[in-house]
Amino acid sequence: MSERQGGCSCKATRYTLTEEPMFTHVCHCSICKRHTGTAFVTHIFIESAYLEVTEGRVEAYAGQTGSGSEHWVYRCPDCLSALYSHYAGNDEIALVKGGTLDDPASLPPGAHLWAENKVPWIEIPDGVPAFDQNYVAADVWPAASMERRRKAGWG
Repeated sequence: MSERQGGCSCKATRYTLTEEPMFTHVCHCSICKRHTGTAFVTHIFIESAYLEVTEGRVEAYAGQTGSGSEHWVYRCPDCLSALYSHYAGNDEIALVKGGTLDDPASLPPGAHLWAENKVPWIEIPDGVPAFDQNYVAADVWPAASMERRRKAGWG
């Protein structure tokens, strides 16, 4: 695997993914739209040990979730770009914001969730699973990725 790199909009904070991600999905929920200021968010699931901040720094900000679970959004303190999140009190898995990758197209989504809330001009490609609301990861993620997820404490 070649390392993937990304960063914030002001270029003060940079990161590297040193391992292949576990899974990528697109979320169309209203909360993710507001967190990122876009029509959807691409989440790249990777163990936090494989996400290295290589320049600058990040600061954690409390974020809203639909479930009420704990959610921290890590942002560049200069431009406040959202770079990644930790959900449900699990800091072993990071959800990198796909739009912050230098090459966002390099990790196409394996699923779309909360598709019932997507804006009408977004078309989900044929063959990519889409769920009106959430999905069961074990039904969608590859087995090897589920094992990595389990080892990281998010079973």
